[in-house]
Amino acid sequence: MIKQFLPKRIKVCLRNARARLLSVGLPRQALFEQPPEEAEASAEMSVIVPICDAPKVTARCLKSLASYAPQAEVILVDDGSSLPVTVDLLQSFQKRCGWKMVRHDSPKGHSRACEAGVRLASRPYLCFLNSDTVVTPWSWKAAKEAFEVDPTVAVTGPSSSETATPQAIARARHCRNYWTDSQIFAFAKRYVAGQPPRSWVDLGKVSGFAFFVRRELWNKVGGFDKTLPDYGNESELFKRLTKEGWRVIWTRNSYIHHFGNRSYGRLGREEVQRRRLAAQAYIDELYRDPGDVSDERPVKDNAAGVKSAE
Repeated sequence: MIKQFLPKRIKVCLRNARARLLSVGLPRQALFEQPPEEAEASAEMSVIVPICDAPKVTARCLKSLASYAPQAEVILVDDGSSLPVTVDLLQSFQKRCGWKMVRHDSPKGHSRACEAGVRLASRPYLCFLNSDTVVTPWSWKAAKEAFEVDPTVAVTGPSSSETATPQAIARARHCRNYWTDSQIFAFAKRYVAGQPPRSWVDLGKVSGFAFFVRRELWNKVGGFDKTLPDYGNESELFKRLTKEGWRVIWTRNSYIHHFGNRSYGRLGREEVQRRRLAAQAYIDELYRDPGDVSDERPVKDNAAGVKSAE
């Protein structure tokens, strides 16, 4: 309770002190070798990265993919980036790494950007990856194994640092904006090593910052709901899949770092919140129990442009 009355600079100092304490033993500069089975598992993945500026975090994301997704099919979707530094960054990585790339002249939203990437995908499994992430040497094997062992698994999500689901690891959450890439990798190595094999948890909903889905199933169900341009799109998809009996699981023995709220940040916090609420209203109405006799009326059209099913 006292903390809320402290000056901002004191709060920042306390957060940094806690992060330093939680970072003890994690080297700020070190090299990490990826296990061969993780590199091989990446070959089964089409990694789709929707991008709309945010060049600093995007650069860290792409650098990590270049290092630790050695056999993956990486597809960059430039969803209307307006900063020359972002455009140059994407072109540089695309040419150097031989990745595929799609460019939208104006932003079409996260859903449409992901779908544009899928149209170029050819691997068995899709990984939708936000640009404010860092993949680690331990990002791929767990998803591949879950899909191969259990044919009812539709979606997997890794452990991480910032999510609204149980996937967030407390130590990583506190340090998510403090750690260097080396410290992220060092933490991931220790964390994953401490998890039992096939440590899967049924959640029904995993965080949308990074999730894996069977490409064949994605195409079969038609991908994201066409009414949802961005926020809420993953939630609706997971509801649709679980309703049909598919599993959506958290693979504890994998780790992808998430900074949080840094990709697609052009909208501003108020607009983001408005779109989230609008999307949730649409989803609630879409999946409302027909026997529900609530007096609440469906939202016909809201400020975010999401219309409820009538």
